[in-house]
Amino acid sequence: MEEMWSEAVREFENICGKSLQKGDVKGFEDVQKKIEGDSKATYSTDAGQRDKWQKAKGAGLKSLQYLKMLVGAASQASSFIPVPGAVASITSNALCFVFDIPEAIKGYEDAVSEVFSEVSSALSQFQIYTSMDHVDPTLIEKIHRVMVSFVKLCAHVVKYRQGGKWERFVQRTKSIFDDDSGLSSEMTEFKQALQQQRDVEGTVTLAVVVETRQDLALVLERAIVLGKTTEETNQIVSETQKGVQALKDDADRIKTLVKIRDVLGVPSTVRLDTVTTQTCTNIYDRCLYGTGSWIWTHDAYTAWTASNKSKDVSHMLIVSGPPSSGKTSASALITKRLEEQKGRTYVAHYFFPASTKKQDDENSVQSALKYMAFQIARADATVQKDLGKACDAGPGAFRRLANLESLDPLWAELKIGVPGSGATYYLVFDGIENLPSKQVDVLLNFVSNSKLSGDSAGRVRVLVAGLDDYFDHRLSITEINKALRIRVAEHNGPDMRLVIDEALAKRGMLQHTKPDSDQQRARDQIVQKLPQNVNGSYSRLQFGLDDVIRLLSTRTAARELDRVLDQSISSHETAIKNLQRSLTVDEVSELNELLKWVLFSNEPMALNELEAAMFLYSGTESLVSLQYIIENKYSAVLKLEDGYVYGKDGVKEYLQKEKANSEKSPHSKDRATISMTITINNVDQELCGHFLWDLAHKAIRDKFKFDFDAASPNSALHGRQAAITVDELEAHHTIVTRAFEYLDREPKDQTKEVGEYLVCWLPYHLGCLRLRQLEDDDRELTPNEQSDIGQNLHKLFRDQQVFKRHKASFSKCWWLAEEIEDLQKLLMDSAVVRRVDKEWRLAVEQASSPTKGFLSELVEVVVRGFLKERSWDVNNAYQWILRFMEVDEKKFQQSLKAPDDSKSTASSSLTNETDWDGLSTWCQKFLGLQDSELDSLWYERLAEVSASQGNKPATVLSLYQRALEKESPSWLCHRGMGTAYFLEENGEEATAQMELALKEAERENATPTPQPKDIAELRLLLGKYAFAAGNLQKAAELYSLGTQSDDPEQARQAQLGYLKARLGFPDEEGTRRYLKGLLPAEGAEGKMVEILKMVAKDYDHDGLMLKIFTVAKRDLSLLKDIVGALEIATALLELNGDRNTSETAEDNIFAEEAARGVLLYDRGVAAYTYKISPDGTEPVGEALRLWRESREQLSRVGGRNAFTARQDATAALAKHYFQSMVDGNHLDHVDKLAKLAEEDPDMFRSDSVGFLGAVYALRGEKEQARTALRGRVRQALQILSDDLPQNDTFGFSGVNKALGQYQDLRRAAVAISLLGQPDFVTEALQLEGVDLVLNDSEADEKLLKTATKLGQETIQAVVAQVPDTAQQAKRIDAAHAHIEAHILAAENSLAELEATSGSDEVEDLKRQQKGIIHAYKTLRSRISTIDMSTSQWTWTCDGCTPDGKRCENKHDFERELYHCIFCTNRDFCSDCLARLRAPDSGAEIIVCSAKHQWLRVPPQGGAMYLGLRSKTVRLPKEVQPSADDDRVLDIHWGENPDEVTVEEWKETLAAEWEISLEEIKKEMKKHSSLYESESSGKSD
Repeated sequence: MEEMWSEAVREFENICGKSLQKGDVKGFEDVQKKIEGDSKATYSTDAGQRDKWQKAKGAGLKSLQYLKMLVGAASQASSFIPVPGAVASITSNALCFVFDIPEAIKGYEDAVSEVFSEVSSALSQFQIYTSMDHVDPTLIEKIHRVMVSFVKLCAHVVKYRQGGKWERFVQRTKSIFDDDSGLSSEMTEFKQALQQQRDVEGTVTLAVVVETRQDLALVLERAIVLGKTTEETNQIVSETQKGVQALKDDADRIKTLVKIRDVLGVPSTVRLDTVTTQTCTNIYDRCLYGTGSWIWTHDAYTAWTASNKSKDVSHMLIVSGPPSSGKTSASALITKRLEEQKGRTYVAHYFFPASTKKQDDENSVQSALKYMAFQIARADATVQKDLGKACDAGPGAFRRLANLESLDPLWAELKIGVPGSGATYYLVFDGIENLPSKQVDVLLNFVSNSKLSGDSAGRVRVLVAGLDDYFDHRLSITEINKALRIRVAEHNGPDMRLVIDEALAKRGMLQHTKPDSDQQRARDQIVQKLPQNVNGSYSRLQFGLDDVIRLLSTRTAARELDRVLDQSISSHETAIKNLQRSLTVDEVSELNELLKWVLFSNEPMALNELEAAMFLYSGTESLVSLQYIIENKYSAVLKLEDGYVYGKDGVKEYLQKEKANSEKSPHSKDRATISMTITINNVDQELCGHFLWDLAHKAIRDKFKFDFDAASPNSALHGRQAAITVDELEAHHTIVTRAFEYLDREPKDQTKEVGEYLVCWLPYHLGCLRLRQLEDDDRELTPNEQSDIGQNLHKLFRDQQVFKRHKASFSKCWWLAEEIEDLQKLLMDSAVVRRVDKEWRLAVEQASSPTKGFLSELVEVVVRGFLKERSWDVNNAYQWILRFMEVDEKKFQQSLKAPDDSKSTASSSLTNETDWDGLSTWCQKFLGLQDSELDSLWYERLAEVSASQGNKPATVLSLYQRALEKESPSWLCHRGMGTAYFLEENGEEATAQMELALKEAERENATPTPQPKDIAELRLLLGKYAFAAGNLQKAAELYSLGTQSDDPEQARQAQLGYLKARLGFPDEEGTRRYLKGLLPAEGAEGKMVEILKMVAKDYDHDGLMLKIFTVAKRDLSLLKDIVGALEIATALLELNGDRNTSETAEDNIFAEEAARGVLLYDRGVAAYTYKISPDGTEPVGEALRLWRESREQLSRVGGRNAFTARQDATAALAKHYFQSMVDGNHLDHVDKLAKLAEEDPDMFRSDSVGFLGAVYALRGEKEQARTALRGRVRQALQILSDDLPQNDTFGFSGVNKALGQYQDLRRAAVAISLLGQPDFVTEALQLEGVDLVLNDSEADEKLLKTATKLGQETIQAVVAQVPDTAQQAKRIDAAHAHIEAHILAAENSLAELEATSGSDEVEDLKRQQKGIIHAYKTLRSRISTIDMSTSQWTWTCDGCTPDGKRCENKHDFERELYHCIFCTNRDFCSDCLARLRAPDSGAEIIVCSAKHQWLRVPPQGGAMYLGLRSKTVRLPKEVQPSADDDRVLDIHWGENPDEVTVEEWKETLAAEWEISLEEIKKEMKKHSSLYESESSGKSD
């Protein structure tokens, strides 16, 4: 094999003179970039030549694609056939030479295209290897010979390029294979190699079949695949990630998920269509295959996941270990394992990153819990429904709950694990060591002592992962002591051996060793001993492994290996000592400064912040970036993650330990030093030597050991002053010193990035200094250092100069009340303030509150800038003032000597809705203002911050109204009023106020003076309001003015707004002219591409693209140009490589990637629906390729549009595969459809699952159909078996979908009858089990009998009076009138009887009349509670109007709907169904298909609808095609349909689908009994 490839390299060089062993191409990705990126302008002036070159590049890329597959197939035998490691490099370099051309060479593109079109077609057969689990070794040699021939072909093509112009001119007149250069013969050899490979493949395949007796059909199917040469065979697009989720209505579900996401504060970048998190996926993907296999048999894990978990077994599993022991990997592996479980098992995962602890966020755990609730809502329809309703209250409710110290109220509101749900929920909390200590206590108390461990136990199980100490120190908590536990470090040996094997294999060391050889013994020693020496630490393992690999590279490896493997391994000692030796004194000093910031800052430091901090330290800018320095010089101790710098695991602890062992801190109380500097100038070398020799002899005297290396360049080897070290007290003191240095000067460009941090965390670092001195008797600041701090604090607080100078920093952060109190305590310390101005110090000491003392100047700057000026950001001022008020409140409570109540009182302003009058009064009192001095600006600013804090519009409006009542209100008041009215959906008032704002802003002396951007913003808002009101002409005019804005973003938004309005105009021809004007023209770039990208990000993307296509389709050239713009838009997004790592840039990258995926889907729609594809490619095949690429692109991003587009792309692919098989009566695409279904984690809502089941059912293969759909039916029956009636709608909906696709339409109709809304009057007067409270069972029975009889009479009378079921309101009125009339008649009869003498007969009549009156009043109360605005289930139309607008029709009491029995969730009104089926209707309905069938669903309220309360169901006689339309199916109930109980119907259904209802009920019972027993146990 080696010789074969060596010969190939030599042949390549002999043919074309190029060496394959040189160059920077290392693999296939490099070649792909080369082909895609090189020669972009090669034929920029010649469109025809450019198109040819693009075609040639396409052929090259396809060849590359199949070549990668070929190398992969060959590599499968590398374990027993040595394969040269350079195979990928050689083949990729050969292909790269073909496309590496410096300039245009006419004719060359034709040659490349001709050769590689044939090559790629031939290589396409290797597509089959992607579906083979194993490639037989006998095929490997043949595969390699094919690749060697490919290399030689590349050489001949390169040689052709090297020929003269005349040769190429002659060659262009004939085929490239007609020359005598050797290319033709090599192509013949290439084809012969392929044929030999096919022959061997056929022999091997047949042998396997004969040997294993596998189904011969598999071989035939593969043979068919091998023979295909169509475009479809060549389309290989990775289809990964998990699929689409769509419940009863996709739009409603997306809307609900977006609402939950936004209300709970989950980032908008989080995907809506996955059951996992990207963090968990990333961690899981980094694990080697087989990692964690020991977990699945661990006693703790099996007990924790047992379906019949005993109540005595804890619901909590602790995964713990030392740093770098694999806890996070274990947690991710467990999460993935649980996600794969079938049934109603749901998992949520949250990893607390390292930044959490330093951010000191008070609500980290609360945020995690809300994020986990969102994760579960994505997967569990029942939680989604309940949580969606809870989120209707807005984010304020959850925000208040999240501020509480207990998580119980928040947990109750999140609606997870409610009794009777029948589901099991797993919550995985990982990385708790990254939480602040207080938050760790909050989390562990929650999972241990709250309702989670009581009421929800068994249904909700928790995994908590972290360092051992975090649990060992809290064993007093009963539940933690009882918790199941996995100590990872005791079991991760097998995983470490996988790491060692991978590292050795990657470097080609000790591979294919012979038994009992020295190499085999060495390998066994390494694999056995290394894990034993590292105490479960992967970081130590890596250091030890590096030493071993280094040793294996030497000739002394065999002799030294035993010694190295027998010694203990430290993760940091060797690396840090090596680093010290490599650094100068100045570099060590710089690194120590950097370590202080990185290791002891209170939040992760970004690179730009550290650059600024290092400028404060040195006063100079580095010529190279800090990122380069860290990555190339300090990587042994520091690491970079997402633009932030962290210390490597264990570095901080190691350096602190070394510091303690090596020397005392410079702040140690008993440290004594003598230092001197010796300067030697122009001294004779011999004399200097004698002097130093004599000086060295002084070292024999105690206490005078001289360190001669202290100032030498290499002092890091020995000198203490040059050691890499950290000291916590010194670090905090350094940061405090730098903060005061920064505040004492004017801000500079070089230091401004660290300003916010220094201001924000100055109290924190001062508090740490004070705390360290109190805790450590041996360490303290010197008196001068303490005094310097006091003087600097005096400079800071004595006047307003510093606050005004650094307003940019102070207005981006605020101090907590506790931090303010710590500052007060510091200023009470005599050692700190002994040299401070006595008068100021006395004022601080005697002040009743910090706000009246040392903070007074800051408070005035903030309050005045907030309410009397416009100089301070309203939201930041609001946060400052809340803390000022909290401090005052605490001081007030302390003066009342009621410390026990201070906590709740002081925090009330933070936990309850803001009392704006109270806040206003506090500020007014502080500034000493009279009521008359509170002007319009005062209330305007209060209203502005109220709106920004999400207060109710009514509150905001009241504050703006007060502002308008004052003199000289600004135009901003009207703008704020308009915004608030619009939120209240009062468009008329919103428009009126915004028009006033624009009018006032355009006045000459408007206050504040508006900028052009402000005027443009007002016009955009007015355009938005006009568009929402349907006034498209006015909206277009306003947006047109907005396009003239100098602000690029405003101009783009205006352009998009104008497009939306213009698409709604009835003048389609005018709209087409407008669209043409957006396209590129000569000398102009055009705006269409940018607008399409904005459309991809817009909330109404689907409707906009549908309208654009609908308008443009009547002008084919326009439609082609728009598709061309879509191609440019997707290409630009793909090739944009200029990216940085800032947060804003990351958001932009995310938006770009999402937009590209959405536009790829749109391109697929254009190709499939309008048959427009580039370069004459087959449109359907191109559409399928684009949809696959869209799915792949969108699998990496989140957001609403990304979710919808990926869902639509999956549905489109599934629909195509389904219809293709139905039309051809074959199963050619069943594997592709099955793969889509397999990737979808949610059987309940998948289009691909539904189509898979339907295609089997239509072919009569019922067993396969049940296999495909059984998961959906079982989940539906599980939901119907729980104790939550409100979930039954989801259960019956699932049954309806699955049975329709299974073609069991009679039972599907039964499910619809239970889902639909019965006649309101009939439903209200059906008295089944109604509580009639007389406290007398006999009387209750009589009353129920009478009310039931009268109810039926009332129903009959109402139906006779109002026969039209559509007139529900009239029926309700008629029922009211009927009941009132009978009550009046009965009361009159009773009055007459009362006037009659009381015989026994009369008394009986009286009792009868009283019973009738009571019964009718009962009926009246039930009729009075009818709410027509709600129904138990709603179907909406998925069609659109001819002008491209979404149809807004719903299934109601007047309108029937048509439900597709093949699609999972598509329904149409009669108009849209007609448009879907009529090619010339003008409407482009891209969902469903004109070839499907639909079940006619009658209007609601009819006799067929029984509702969820019904205990029985009626079975229709048949479901048959309509008499006049065989594609529409009608339900025929017959005169006396069979009737069974709902339970009997479910049992029959379960039996046919081989689903055990008994098993499901047992599961529910276990959950219920577990709940009851643990609840009673808790109460005991």
